[in-house]
Amino acid sequence: MAQIKLTLDDNGGAYLALSDGEIRESVSLDELEQADGIPALEALVLDFDFYGRLAGIRILNSAESALPPGFLDEAQRT
Repeated sequence: MAQIKLTLDDNGGAYLALSDGEIRESVSLDELEQADGIPALEALVLDFDFYGRLAGIRILNSAESALPPGFLDEAQRT
């Protein structure tokens, strides 16, 4: 079973780790056309590994407004 790890920082950000692989490339979603209608997109950055697979999701701020409350209850604090 896949392990997904969510960590929250003191600045309101979070990281959703989908794998332990090294991050090779990151793509910010704040420039997507849909970002105007979906506020959470402005805070999301997708991290990809060497093979181009999604390895993690960074939430730069306001993790509480971007993620479901039940998911945040299980998060680790850094």
